[in-house]
Amino acid sequence: MFKIGDFAKLSRVPVKTLRYYDEIGLLKPVGVDRFTRYRYYALEQLPILYRILGLKDLGFSLEQVGQLLEGDLTPSQLRHMLEKRRGEIEAQIALGREQLARLDLRLEEIDQAGRLPDYGVILKKIEPQWVASIGGIIPSYAESEPIFDRLFDEIYSFVLSQGLRCSQPGIAIYHDPQAGDENFLVEAACSLPRPIPASGAIRVYQLVGVDNAASVIHHGPFATIGQAYSAVIGWVEAHNLRICGPTREVYLQYERGGDQNRYVTEIQIPVTKQKEYEKMEPRIVDLESFNIIGLPYIGSNEHEEIGQMWDVFNQRYSEIPNVASEQAAYGVCYEHPTERMEYIAAYKVNSLTSVPEGMVGKQVPAQKYVVFPCEGLENIGETYHKIISQWLPENGYMPGGGPDFEYYGEEFNPQDESGILYIYFPIKKAAVP
Repeated sequence: MFKIGDFAKLSRVPVKTLRYYDEIGLLKPVGVDRFTRYRYYALEQLPILYRILGLKDLGFSLEQVGQLLEGDLTPSQLRHMLEKRRGEIEAQIALGREQLARLDLRLEEIDQAGRLPDYGVILKKIEPQWVASIGGIIPSYAESEPIFDRLFDEIYSFVLSQGLRCSQPGIAIYHDPQAGDENFLVEAACSLPRPIPASGAIRVYQLVGVDNAASVIHHGPFATIGQAYSAVIGWVEAHNLRICGPTREVYLQYERGGDQNRYVTEIQIPVTKQKEYEKMEPRIVDLESFNIIGLPYIGSNEHEEIGQMWDVFNQRYSEIPNVASEQAAYGVCYEHPTERMEYIAAYKVNSLTSVPEGMVGKQVPAQKYVVFPCEGLENIGETYHKIISQWLPENGYMPGGGPDFEYYGEEFNPQDESGILYIYFPIKKAAVP
């Protein structure tokens, strides 16, 4: 047997480490002198110690090492632990590569400008939060400040009437930042410590969290905030990311009529990695006519009524008779005499007989469509914008005049932000000038 000091020299493991392994029961000495309290180890324990060191070298915690040494694990459990650790190491390597890429970009910025950039962009996680909000239309960015002042006045007055105070910074939400500079939907929101009853145009809901938001801080007047937007958008593109949600502005320091040079605004842009689906080419298909039965909505979806209608439809879809064997849902949008849209959450059916109360049955005519993949519900508007403003003119097509629709296959999960649905947009060849 070896005294602990000799065993430490033999194994090249510090005495302090051996004592700690003894304390936690990972490697107990074969004997302890009851008078001197010297620990004694056997040569047969050396392979066990080396196994401990080998597992530690793979990154396992001492608790996990103890489980692996106990020998009670089945081969499948052991394989699962090893595969899990492999995944953790791969994730660490990927993170390291991303950090290297960011370092390279920062070095390029310094080389080009001769100094650090004016704006530092970071990725941050934003937790869900209860808010009271009111929507509005901004004709242009230049006219946004007075409109937001009015919207925030309404929100703050409402919250005060409920016996609460808006102690957190105000939040502006831009729902369609890529739709141009005119007439876009915005929200003014105030964080709440708890949910309260909504009232009229004022909504109370839980603003969704964001796993990754490209965030930048702008100091100074709103007139120069475009520089911050340019910096963060450039950063997003340079890091091969994609915007995946509405932009938020958080007014960390703002006093109406105060010194604008003291304003502090945080810009938060939800982003995600470029997905493989974006490499999928749009395709053109010719579809025969088919019938649908579903729940209708006519309006402008100003307060996300379509999403609420889908919640109701998902509870009633079993009422629809003669459903086609293809288990897929359709969101069909027809032209309406007014400027509002007629939208139907529906299933494809074999017959339009026996339409349930409150639902409608319609025929979708035969039509040529361009089919675009779309990742997640929040990107539907962006996909339509891409079809209309980019794909149609670039490929010599124009809208076909029939209804367009969203196709939700059996595998689509509305709770999965990366779930793929498909946009079918009717097309016809544009007239040759």
